[in-house]
Amino acid sequence: MSKIWSKEETLWSFALYGTAVGAGTLFLPIQLGAAGSLVLLITALVAWPLTYWPHRALCQFILSSNTSAGVGITGAVSHYYGRKIGNIITALYFIAFFVVVLIYAVAITNSLTEQLAKHMPLTTGVRVMVSAGVVLVLNLIFLMGRHITLKVMGFLVFPLIAYFLFLSLWLTRSWDPSLLAGQMEFSTHTLHQVWISIPVMVFAFSHTPIISTFAIDRREKYGDLAMGKCKKIMKVAYLIICLSVMFFVISCLLSIPANYISSAKHEGVTILSALSMMPNSPAWLAVSGIIVAVVAMSKSFLGTYFGVIEGATEVVRTSLNVVGVHKSRAFNRAMSIIMVSAITFLICCINPNAISMISVISGPLIAMILFIMPTISTYLIPSLKPYRSVGSFITLVVGILCVSVMFVS
Repeated sequence: MSKIWSKEETLWSFALYGTAVGAGTLFLPIQLGAAGSLVLLITALVAWPLTYWPHRALCQFILSSNTSAGVGITGAVSHYYGRKIGNIITALYFIAFFVVVLIYAVAITNSLTEQLAKHMPLTTGVRVMVSAGVVLVLNLIFLMGRHITLKVMGFLVFPLIAYFLFLSLWLTRSWDPSLLAGQMEFSTHTLHQVWISIPVMVFAFSHTPIISTFAIDRREKYGDLAMGKCKKIMKVAYLIICLSVMFFVISCLLSIPANYISSAKHEGVTILSALSMMPNSPAWLAVSGIIVAVVAMSKSFLGTYFGVIEGATEVVRTSLNVVGVHKSRAFNRAMSIIMVSAITFLICCINPNAISMISVISGPLIAMILFIMPTISTYLIPSLKPYRSVGSFITLVVGILCVSVMFVS
């Protein structure tokens, strides 16, 4: 291990990058553009520490537990807090990412109906058919099997990242500094906007599910040295993630007038839709934007859907056992897919605002798992005391602020 940086570390950096940069990246410019320039500046300054610190804390939490190989977040929680608390965290984990699935499904439906609205009247019946089509197609891809689906998702990672970087650079030709020149006065309104933007930032940069896989892989290979190896990879990966995502956000906001940002936020669509709304937008951008938005959100949907279905299968099994009914795993899994699909279809038809769902539900729930649980554990679990730091304390405070949006909003 004399190499400063190995090929394996490069591959894990790409894995972290690929899971962090995706559909969430398309919502961040919408929230920051509506919040104002000063909020954008503050976000740019805190993006790296508030991505690195919480994911490092979760990694430490998993690696410090004396659980058997292959056990991740829920196993670590059960180790420290017992089975009952572990079940609660498992349920919270399931709900948090079930909401993520709903957000992506709604946003995909909105992106498609927005394009249809340009060519035909958008009636309730049309939305119902598009919602059904979205849920059906995503399930058909999912039912092809984990191996094929993950292979396709992995293949899509690099074209999507390349598109984001290309678009960021292409937009530099139309930068207008005046679009970010205003709203630079610090006031109570600025603090309020920073506060309500925290959940969207948490959502955009979070890739909690892969941390278990990452930590387990490093522990199996390096044992007690795993945390040092994890931190080495995370520092580099998160620096690249934050620089590229913030460059994309700033490039978009220097090119898109505020009224298009507001319209996109109201309609629950992504920043690519805001770009296509502009009158001088080239035809290739409108076409590629809708394709990339749908592909990016579908990739993120499927990546989260596997865990959601596994969690739903366990919920179905437990519920049936309570009433004395015992069915096979295949039956429970089929029922979970039907249940999750029916709820997803219903939510797509209702069409709640995607940014609002992120701010009030998904962001705060992810913060409970990613920001609060591993950091507050350093004050509750004696064996985790060495991991207390200024960074972990700030992470805990930001997590509490994020969760408070759920209750105050």
